[in-house]
Amino acid sequence: MPVPISQMRVCLFAVLICLASYSHAQDSTIHYRASLLVSGATNNTPFWAHANQNGNIPMDGNFGLVNAGVYKVYNPHNPRTFQWSGGIQAIASYGKSGNAFLSDAYIAARIGKLEILAGQKNNVVGLMDTTMTSGSLSVAGNSRPFPRVQISLPEYLPLYFTKNFLAFKFSYSEGYLGSSNLNYGVEREVSYTYFHQKSLYLRFGPESGRLKIYVGANHQAVWGGEEKITPLYKLEPLDAYWHTISGKTLNYKKVGNHFGTVDLGAEWRGKTWSYFVYRQNIYETGSLFRIINFDDGLNGVRIKRIKPLPAGSKSFALQSFLLEAIGTNSQTNKSPLSGLAIYEKGNYYNSYIYQRGWSYFSRGIGTPLAPASGITRPTLPVNGSEFTNNNRFWAFHTGITATWQKTYFGLRGTYSRNSGSLLSPFDSLAEQVSLALTAEKNIKLLNGCSVFSNLTTDFGHLYPTSHGLIIGLRKSGFLD
Repeated sequence: MPVPISQMRVCLFAVLICLASYSHAQDSTIHYRASLLVSGATNNTPFWAHANQNGNIPMDGNFGLVNAGVYKVYNPHNPRTFQWSGGIQAIASYGKSGNAFLSDAYIAARIGKLEILAGQKNNVVGLMDTTMTSGSLSVAGNSRPFPRVQISLPEYLPLYFTKNFLAFKFSYSEGYLGSSNLNYGVEREVSYTYFHQKSLYLRFGPESGRLKIYVGANHQAVWGGEEKITPLYKLEPLDAYWHTISGKTLNYKKVGNHFGTVDLGAEWRGKTWSYFVYRQNIYETGSLFRIINFDDGLNGVRIKRIKPLPAGSKSFALQSFLLEAIGTNSQTNKSPLSGLAIYEKGNYYNSYIYQRGWSYFSRGIGTPLAPASGITRPTLPVNGSEFTNNNRFWAFHTGITATWQKTYFGLRGTYSRNSGSLLSPFDSLAEQVSLALTAEKNIKLLNGCSVFSNLTTDFGHLYPTSHGLIIGLRKSGFLD
């Protein structure tokens, strides 16, 4: 049955308030964060103002926004086997129209290293630099978090019989996306669709060692409503679920819309800098569990300072550098069992079943480089059955962070060559450049907070040309 989201959020909120009151009397593991910002832009909100922001930033260009959250975190100094955590974050904005919603609203329990979570919480999946990346290919933190139930080992657990040389972590979750329009069949809508996700990652090398090798994979699938989509097969929900999580075919076809990556990474930690290289390799519905798409994927190199600067230093200091190359032009997706043309080429982030494709609240769940059709230039081709009209591209992305005069600076830039999608090919390559310059500085106002700004610009042929500036005030801390 469909999940009553509104009731779940109210219950989560009540539980968090009660438990937070109880916890507040025992320790200081409750922290808060809040921000107030205003944005002005010449057109729509530029790309690097809204991308990978968990769906929190409006597309209006000109708006004001308030963001406030309270979180209970695990106590690292508590020896108890059982602990709990939780969080609630509210977003309210006003631009061309007003909007208010809960972004995070979850509660979790940890038994040893194992965690069980219920609710909606920001989520990113895959090996990459998490601070300045263009976005993980499968789950990037670009859309709002959706309600889910998850069991996981969120941190690497060493295997002691290997003398801590081998460690692993995993996750397994089921999420709820709501209703979806269908692209074919007598029924044109299903009242519920779900998001299945699982991952397993291995780390070779001890945590304290200089060299660590990472390898792992993640698998995601949008599914639901099979009794309407394939009525002739009379597929019960439990049978449809088994077909989805196992990749089992039904009449040589996969149940649901699948996407995932097989990831490799290596990290070297020196005395001052760490060096991290990574690769995400795509597999999709027709090539499920077959790595045949070597041309497509995310490649990255990150250099990061790990030795702290001297206390009180005001000198210019580079903190990190990132370079990524992302390609999705090949989309080889051949199923040797079917021989059907629809499987010979993939259509990443779109679905031949669900019009929503790989999205939640009209934002892409995967990399923001495959945007919703509604935010690209109106002159570009669009097909009503696709979520994105641009999933074939080559992109080069860089990020630099530095400190100077006790101020944090970040520069992010992306250049892409875009070819459209399988059903909406562009007449010619649409080149695009998106840039962002951020700055943040701590001040004494309000007993300690920070002011920040984000200057962004888009120019090219994929998005409307736009320039924007966000300025804001941010405060966070622990409750005594």
